[in-house]
Amino acid sequence: MADMKYGNYVKQLAFTPGRGGANAKELVFVSGEDMGGFEFNFIIGVYDQTGDWAPGAGAHNHPFDELLLFFGYDDNDMSYLGSDMELSLGKEWEPHKFSVPTVGVAPQGFPHCPLVTEKVYKPFGHFHLALSATYSGERVAKEGETEGNKYSHLMKPMKIEQGEGGSGAVQFVRMSGDELEGLNIHFIMGLLNQPGVMARGMHIHPYDEAIVFFGHNTDDLSYLGAEISLEIGNEREKHTFDKPTVIAIPRGVPHGMLTCNKVDRPYSGMVVGLGPKNESSPVD
Repeated sequence: MADMKYGNYVKQLAFTPGRGGANAKELVFVSGEDMGGFEFNFIIGVYDQTGDWAPGAGAHNHPFDELLLFFGYDDNDMSYLGSDMELSLGKEWEPHKFSVPTVGVAPQGFPHCPLVTEKVYKPFGHFHLALSATYSGERVAKEGETEGNKYSHLMKPMKIEQGEGGSGAVQFVRMSGDELEGLNIHFIMGLLNQPGVMARGMHIHPYDEAIVFFGHNTDDLSYLGAEISLEIGNEREKHTFDKPTVIAIPRGVPHGMLTCNKVDRPYSGMVVGLGPKNESSPVD
């Protein structure tokens, strides 16, 4: 796709082995530079072991806002996480346990972790969505205690909704900035399992957008399980791919006519907008 006008907007996800243990078995890190200069980076991976994700590291913070998403790879049910987790928040390392798909909100400078997988029933997934082109952080020593609910408002169980099905999402979750402590980000993630047109009209956004498609084969995250096409630009340049991919659409660039050409296994799509809510305008 490099020889196409918008080919640099479309990047196959290059998964590599992770650190193992409770940390990722396989993952990919995508920087803002990889997405043409976005003030955004993300990680997606698969996890299948118990324990502390970073033994001895304790808590850390970042000079940017971050979302920590925990989700399942189940082919039929987005509400199934597949693990029991504990994420500590604040300088006090206040522990929060969860066993359903959840978003942890870590505003700029806010200490978070340790992160512990207590039990695994089925390999599960994790996204971090960070509002910076690059990833950085520093450790934070433990200080003080809480009564256990000082930071509960930062843990957001995902509310899974039923979709229209067909070529659209069977299930989905969407969260806007006002549901994420006012962060300048929103997202929608959906479970898809049928071919057909997912979005017809060309449109633009007043913010940068990353569209991520990934599969459910937790033994090989390089497998998508579908073939997808998307048109970009006023020229409606068509891009087709059958591997996990991120499409980085700068603000104001037309895109649409999103089509799933074929499906071999259910897969997922994630749309991240670098603005507080979904906004779009049609383009003729």
